[in-house]
Amino acid sequence: MIKRLELEGFKSFDKRLSIPLSKGFTAVVGPNGSGKSNISDAICFVLGKTSAKSMRAGKLTQLIFNGGKGKKPATRTEVSLILDNSLKKLPYDEDEVCISRRLTQKGTMSYRINNKKVTRTEIVDLLSFSDFDPEGHNIILQGDVTNFIDMDPIGRRQIIDDISGISEYDDKKLKAQKDLDVVESRVKELIIVMGERKKHLSGLKKEKEDAETYLSLKDELSETEANLLYTKLKNIEKEDARFKEKLSSEEAKLSEVEKEYSQTGSNLDSKEEHLSDIDSKLIKEGGEDRVNISTEIEHLSGQISINGSKTESKQSEISHLDGLIAKLQSMSGERTSAICNTLKDEVDGVYGTVGSLFTVDQKYAVAIESALGSRNNFIIVENEDTAIKCVKFLKSEKMGRATFLPINKMRGPKPEPRSGSGIVGPARKLISCDERYSNVFSYVLGNTYIVKSLKEVKSLIGKMRMVSLDGDVAERSGAITGGFKKRRKTATSEIDEYVKSRDKLLDEIGELQLQTSEIEKELKHKQVQSEQLGQDFEGFQKERETLLEEISSLKVKRDDLSSQRDNARRSIGDLRIEKARVDAGLTDLQISMKKFEGREMQEIDSDKMEKTLSTIKRQMEKLEPVNMKAIDLYKTSLSDFESFNERFTKLQDERNAVLNFIEDIELKKKDVFMKVFDKVSEEFSTIFPRLSMKGEGRLYLENDEDPLSGGLNIEASPAGKKITSLELLSGGEKVVTALAFIFALQRYKPAHFYVLDEVDAALDQNNSMRFINLLTDIMKDSQVLLVSHNNAVIKKADRLFGVSMTDGGTSQLVGMDMGELEEKGGQIN
Repeated sequence: MIKRLELEGFKSFDKRLSIPLSKGFTAVVGPNGSGKSNISDAICFVLGKTSAKSMRAGKLTQLIFNGGKGKKPATRTEVSLILDNSLKKLPYDEDEVCISRRLTQKGTMSYRINNKKVTRTEIVDLLSFSDFDPEGHNIILQGDVTNFIDMDPIGRRQIIDDISGISEYDDKKLKAQKDLDVVESRVKELIIVMGERKKHLSGLKKEKEDAETYLSLKDELSETEANLLYTKLKNIEKEDARFKEKLSSEEAKLSEVEKEYSQTGSNLDSKEEHLSDIDSKLIKEGGEDRVNISTEIEHLSGQISINGSKTESKQSEISHLDGLIAKLQSMSGERTSAICNTLKDEVDGVYGTVGSLFTVDQKYAVAIESALGSRNNFIIVENEDTAIKCVKFLKSEKMGRATFLPINKMRGPKPEPRSGSGIVGPARKLISCDERYSNVFSYVLGNTYIVKSLKEVKSLIGKMRMVSLDGDVAERSGAITGGFKKRRKTATSEIDEYVKSRDKLLDEIGELQLQTSEIEKELKHKQVQSEQLGQDFEGFQKERETLLEEISSLKVKRDDLSSQRDNARRSIGDLRIEKARVDAGLTDLQISMKKFEGREMQEIDSDKMEKTLSTIKRQMEKLEPVNMKAIDLYKTSLSDFESFNERFTKLQDERNAVLNFIEDIELKKKDVFMKVFDKVSEEFSTIFPRLSMKGEGRLYLENDEDPLSGGLNIEASPAGKKITSLELLSGGEKVVTALAFIFALQRYKPAHFYVLDEVDAALDQNNSMRFINLLTDIMKDSQVLLVSHNNAVIKKADRLFGVSMTDGGTSQLVGMDMGELEEKGGQIN
């Protein structure tokens, strides 16, 4: 509440003047030109108004007392407003807070709070604690009512804009528009650069393709030459092999003949000695068989171990895919929930998704979600018959895929006892669910443990499945899943791809398990063979008897061996001469082949390849000269272009984000405006009948769809008249309508203090009575300072100040309580 107004050297008041103000209705009266409105101007001045025109002055220095008729002009003016702070609503310890504004003839302006210099902003901030607004509608000066009547619909709508505070949205929109202009400028620049780069890239592409074709032909030429040379080499090698084979055969024959010839002269002892050698050989062969079988057993066991490792690796990949599927399915959780809800309506025994049938402490929520993975969206059903019905329904309705968990089939392992630093506990024990779903959650969570972080339990990685509180997963296989992967496709397509990959891995695991089963059968077979090896020795004995028979037969041939030996020696000599010739040609080809070492080659049709060589050489000559640097240049240029394209995409995303932000601002701006308009409109419709003797009035917008693009119109129906627009009303009716609108604004945003300067000047006696009755009613809990010369209004005042003009051209003030005035017969001394 304002306790008093003090002014010195302000307009027509030359001396220091203190005007006490109390709660209720205070009237200021006086003849025209007496200076009574200078009091309301003084209040506007101290509250921080910056427009000299609004205080009825050409410039601010004209507010300083000009000397009147014969007095010395004041060098400065100062106005102070003393506020009651006994309730400590203002941020000061004193019971009174004094706000002052001083202006000198030089135009120097200063503000003070309790005699301490401050800025205007600090003054305005302080006043906001008491709902004082220098530019608000709680201060209605001379001409404001007329200005409102003359205001066009847009101007009236802008009043609602001001009190609703939507200018802050305009500031945000302006900043966003500037951001948009910057982004669009960058987009245009980038389009120009990309156009130039694309043109350059197109030219390089042709040179690059020619260079690649040339290199391909060069490789083909080299490959053809290598294959042709390789074919010649192989032909000579085959010829060399044939000679070698013949030579080896003849030498073997000679060796055999000589051996048999030597043996022929052996006596029985030598035969028995040879037989002993054969027996030793048989024993040795038997031992080698056992070694071979043992080697095979070790190999098969190793293969089983390898298959186990492969299976574990693929299971780790499945866990990784489950994690990816879980992330994507979390984005499509609404779709799964929709499927589940539909199934509940169509099939009995459908309970809900895994994620919807348990609760967990929020601090474990991320870890449990990662532990569940894709299982979070599995649907729990009564039994396998229910699951089959659900699958059939999804197929018939083409609603997609889902995984079902029959309660009667689900079994899960009991968590292995684990404890230690960093271990929170088994995941199964950290969630709560209905007892009938217990086996389901034991299945989906299994032997998974929740840990504080993988770093704290690093030594346990690979020994059990663990999930950290922030969602990182360590599989029993040792695989660790964590981090973030940028989505490049839609969640549904990526889920389908990951599910296909997971199904493929499951099939591969099945194949490995089947292969392992076959290997285990083979292993058992080899183990049986090893056990039976000793029983097979009798077979070796039979072989020994056969060898004895062969030795006997060789003796018969002894006489023929001498002749055969001589023939073999002659043949060997001839073959060695021919082989030496072939070896020389082979050596030459091997030297030529060294430049093709490491290349995979094959035998070909030599004649056909000779023609191919000629064709390739002609094609290469047509392409020459070739810019071989074009390949790397194109690659670099393409990379640069793709980088520009990524920047272009990013800028487009930024542009769309700004446009969406602007659209959101407009929606919020409209919403705030409409809430204020609806409230003011409601107040106007209530207040107008009280001012116009049961008339009717309403506010309406020119554009309901886009209210901020149109104006605000007023329709009124004074008592006994048809409803019409403000422009068609009489002068007095316009004033009543304008006052109703002003009061509606004040009712929307009430204040503790009001200043009304001759707003009732155009009202007749009846309208004045309705005006003052309404004023005293709606502002009964506030301070009201009314400048008026209307007797009907003055009589309702709690306190009265009279202002008169002296002969010296200065204003003087007389104050009086209305009770005291009535005792004196209503006359002011």
